[in-house]
Amino acid sequence: MYRTRYRTAIMAETFAISPLGSINVEYLPIRWQHAFLALRGGFGFMPGGSNTGPGNIANGGGVSVPTSVTYNYLINNLRKGINKRVTVRCKSAPSKIASEWFTEIGAGHTLAAYRSADTRSFVFGILGLRQQVIFDIPPHPRVVFLRLNVTPSYSVGKYELRGGVSLGVSL
Repeated sequence: MYRTRYRTAIMAETFAISPLGSINVEYLPIRWQHAFLALRGGFGFMPGGSNTGPGNIANGGGVSVPTSVTYNYLINNLRKGINKRVTVRCKSAPSKIASEWFTEIGAGHTLAAYRSADTRSFVFGILGLRQQVIFDIPPHPRVVFLRLNVTPSYSVGKYELRGGVSLGVSL
């Protein structure tokens, strides 16, 4: 059982399924005892296109719409820590700050639109590591999380291996 439970979060992501950076909303529709399913969607910024001369960009910047679904499984042994806490004879409250680690596997899709170019579609695999820290301070506990992932992608007959970082907080 993990302590860092929440339903909705907002996160900033660089690289990964967003080519440069994006702001995403994460929603957890299903939560099991040792795992959860996460749905993400957001908007991001795309860098400019090819350079056609000094100071000229062929198609300027654009926007991206990253979406993903991932399965996250708890990998640290929280049960061992709870058993140690229960077997201690003195009575103490649970820690106000707890950290938990999850593995993450899933898939993503990103639409990328430039002002003067065709819309591109990217399909991603997602494999990562996620750390969640709960700050159990009233009135509402907050969860802060950091994600590191590897995202192999496919677009227009081309495979790429990318990586990314995300930082988020529960709402």
